[in-house]
Amino acid sequence: MGFAAWMTVLASLALLFLSLALLVRTGLLLYRAFRYAWKDGQAWGREFSRYSASLGDSIRSMEERVRNISAEGRNTRETVDDIRDFLEEMRSHPLLRAARFAGRFRR
Repeated sequence: MGFAAWMTVLASLALLFLSLALLVRTGLLLYRAFRYAWKDGQAWGREFSRYSASLGDSIRSMEERVRNISAEGRNTRETVDDIRDFLEEMRSHPLLRAARFAGRFRR
């Protein structure tokens, strides 16, 4: 009975040391994994910052294009409004009205 008790105590101590060794190994592997992940993240971060700067430049150029298109649209609208005003003035001009009136009787 004493031999079985000693074997149980020694086996449990061996398992304790084995468990601690595996725990330390797992901690070291996690440290290594996180260290490499940090290094990879820094490289990706630099690449992402370059990409975001490029994207920002593209967005600014697109905003400038939209502003130019908007300005051209306003200019076109003003021109069309000017043409409409001119045509309205031409239709309501007294000489044109008189010519229409005279044209009705001429037929």
